[in-house]
Amino acid sequence: MDQETKNIVGLLVNLAIPGLGTIIWGDSKRGVTQLVLFLVGWALRFIVIGIPFVIGVWIWALVDGIKILTRPKAS
Repeated sequence: MDQETKNIVGLLVNLAIPGLGTIIWGDSKRGVTQLVLFLVGWALRFIVIGIPFVIGVWIWALVDGIKILTRPKAS
């Protein structure tokens, strides 16, 4: 899979499940952190704090994805 396809797939996966796309991009530590925080927030969604927690992690993963896509390409 070429890098451009990998970036697009990573972004789409990150939109569905934050953290998995980051792992696809090769940043395993950050991806696992995002995924674990997303799952903790999902578990806490019945408590009021869970919903903003999930939204915050999703936004974090989305911003990471946008930064990856807008990174200058190496020649």
